[in-house]
Amino acid sequence: MPSVPAPAAPPPKSESALLRNAARALAPLLLALGWWQRDRAAVAVPALVAGGAAAATAVLAQRSRMGVAASVRRATVEAEQARERALDAASAHSARIQAIVDTATEGIVTIDSAGRIDTFNGAAERLFGYRAAEVLGRNVSVLMPPPHCDDHDGYLQRYLTTGVRHIIGIGREVAGRRKDGTTFPIELSVGEGWIGGQRFFTAVIRDVTERKEMQTKLGQAERLAAVGELAAGVAHEINNPINTIINCAQLIRDGDAPDDNCLVIQEEGARIAEIVKDLLQFARDDSDRPQPTSIFEVVQRTLRLVGENFKRHGVDLTVDVAEDLPYVKARPQQIQQVLLNLLINAKDALLQAGGDDRRVWMSARVDGYGVQLEVADNGPGIPGHLGLRIFEPFVTTKRARGGTGLGLSISKSIVEGYNGTLDVESEPGQGATFRVWLPLVERGD
Repeated sequence: MPSVPAPAAPPPKSESALLRNAARALAPLLLALGWWQRDRAAVAVPALVAGGAAAATAVLAQRSRMGVAASVRRATVEAEQARERALDAASAHSARIQAIVDTATEGIVTIDSAGRIDTFNGAAERLFGYRAAEVLGRNVSVLMPPPHCDDHDGYLQRYLTTGVRHIIGIGREVAGRRKDGTTFPIELSVGEGWIGGQRFFTAVIRDVTERKEMQTKLGQAERLAAVGELAAGVAHEINNPINTIINCAQLIRDGDAPDDNCLVIQEEGARIAEIVKDLLQFARDDSDRPQPTSIFEVVQRTLRLVGENFKRHGVDLTVDVAEDLPYVKARPQQIQQVLLNLLINAKDALLQAGGDDRRVWMSARVDGYGVQLEVADNGPGIPGHLGLRIFEPFVTTKRARGGTGLGLSISKSIVEGYNGTLDVESEPGQGATFRVWLPLVERGD
């Protein structure tokens, strides 16, 4: 006998459909009981209703548990998907940051609060000649020449203790040391940050060798131009003692007392030698290292070169520079070049303006942690359309008289190379005041 297939299972019903079906099934039964035993209906009907409600509640509870489980499963899946997306995004962001660091054209080095190297990008490898694996975990002083390599930990500890910044957030030009021991000039900018409560420092490093070489060549050319401009005054300055020497020699030949005349000859000869020495020292190519420098001595050497030049042009030069000023760290020849440029510019401005009242004031004083040197004049001032553009290369008011427009630009580069400043205050018709500020020699320099 053929088997009868089992009826297909009905599709699951919602909670509201179950309630409606239960109500339809119970209604006829309740009605029949009500007519058949009206006296017992008061008890039976509530009992049947309660039984139906309990059955419906059980079904609903089961459905609710199934719904909650499904919701939990969906939430778990969604949370896992969100976590995976967050991890992918974080990984992509980290890879992007790493790619930026690795492909940067500037060297990037990070260190922890103990001075140990954490990051050393490809550009830093090319600059210093080390592979990253060779320096990671080592003290950053390995990248510094003496004496800074020996003092770096002290500098870092002093900052961590006092919070006084000497380079962090400021930047400066320093020397780096390659793996082979050679040194080269770098421009160093250092920033500070925190990750997870841990302090770190990021250094961005640029090799400025080519720029320094160009500045040196331009500075040399500018110095030679200044020597040419000073030549007439220097020649006159030398001519006077030469004439004195000639006269003394003639007096000796004529029978005058030789001792006194020989003493004068020696003094005038020493004066000539000092002037020539100053001129040669100023004109030569400067390869000296920065050193503790006396502003007073630089001023005295400069005055020996320009003093006669100013007198010959009727310029009254007043100097107020104390001999006991503290030292600054610089190359004396370069500071002399800056000072000569400012003085010659002041003289030229006075000559261009005409008039008989030609005055220049030069003074120096301690200002905070440095020495401020001022050169002021009572000339026509800087034209309003130039303003601070006078510090830009090739901007000059003396082009018709052979000015190159490089003097102030080079002077500003020299001063800023020592972490100093060069600025100007001027109003048309009211003269100009140039101020050079240079930091004092630090302890241990």
